[in-house]
Amino acid sequence: MDKEQQEHKAGTSDRDTLAGRILRLEERLDRLEGVRGKTGTVPHPAWPLALGSAALAFGYLGMGLPRHPYQYLFAGLLVLLAYHRGFLRLPRVPWRWPQIAANFLSLALFFMIVLGGGVRLPFAWMRSPGVVKTPAPEDGSWYRAVIPDYSILWNNIPGVSDWSIDITKVQAFLLIATLAGALFRFQGFASITALALLIVSIPVYLTFTWDWVVLFLVCVSVSLYLQSRANPGASAFPVPGVSERLE
Repeated sequence: MDKEQQEHKAGTSDRDTLAGRILRLEERLDRLEGVRGKTGTVPHPAWPLALGSAALAFGYLGMGLPRHPYQYLFAGLLVLLAYHRGFLRLPRVPWRWPQIAANFLSLALFFMIVLGGGVRLPFAWMRSPGVVKTPAPEDGSWYRAVIPDYSILWNNIPGVSDWSIDITKVQAFLLIATLAGALFRFQGFASITALALLIVSIPVYLTFTWDWVVLFLVCVSVSLYLQSRANPGASAFPVPGVSERLE
């Protein structure tokens, strides 16, 4: 008798647990359906393109044009990865290639913030003094003819003052090291390399016009968001072949 009661209680407990799980699943489905019902108005593909074009203008005014091939290389790789992994949706055919070009150029300008060091002369301030005799003019006074005039000139030190370093290559190395540390979850290493990248980039940041750079970052962020999968209306930009299969 006791054994039957225990089995009955165990069966009742299992049914209650299963019923609770079913209720939780139903609540989750209800929440998902509620989110799907709040998609709102689908943005026109012209909006991301217009914002991307405005970002290009603001970025040019704030930072100039990208001048190093690494900036275009990283921008191209990031655009290919974003479209390949589905982070960005492809717009309809009339807007497709202009939007891809705008994204590529915007990311190239963005990488000027990370990889915009260029070639620098860190020891250009080091110079050696030299005394130079100034020849006296022919129609000058007799005093200038008797007592010569000397002046001190600061000359470059060969091999030191003209020594240059490509800061962009250093920034690229630190960026790759930071990404590798984050990929393998070496948080301490990634933090150190990211701090070093920030310190190396400070002289470059001082040359930017940040009023325009902030507008550039805002426009790029909104443009990419309107194209991303996180935007509920982004599904209106069909990927070739997917909509046909769904239908």
